[in-house]
Amino acid sequence: MARKKKSEDNENSTKHSKRGSEKMSRNSFSKFCAFWGITLAALLFAVNGLLQLLRDVFGINPSGLGTAMTAIDFVSKFALLFAVGIPAYGYVSNKKLVWKIVYIVAVVFYACFCIYRLF
Repeated sequence: MARKKKSEDNENSTKHSKRGSEKMSRNSFSKFCAFWGITLAALLFAVNGLLQLLRDVFGINPSGLGTAMTAIDFVSKFALLFAVGIPAYGYVSNKKLVWKIVYIVAVVFYACFCIYRLF
């Protein structure tokens, strides 16, 4: 195998880094939202499950427990919306208008049903 010259390597890496820097930052933001959204949702689902266990098994029912469980469930569902919604928009951003409309309708329906479940 022939080894490339250092100047060719530097030139190729400069081209790739300039081209990929914007894509990399957008991609890393999507990954950031996905990771923290799913982590927050998992933690909140665990806390909600623990509160239900206290209520159902041990009969501990402090005042406001139902309200706290509903709020935790609401926040966890919105964390999942951000975890999935940001990368999903990255998917449809380069597609035709129809896909963007489908995305917006899906997000609005999801948000409305999350809010509807509060009442």
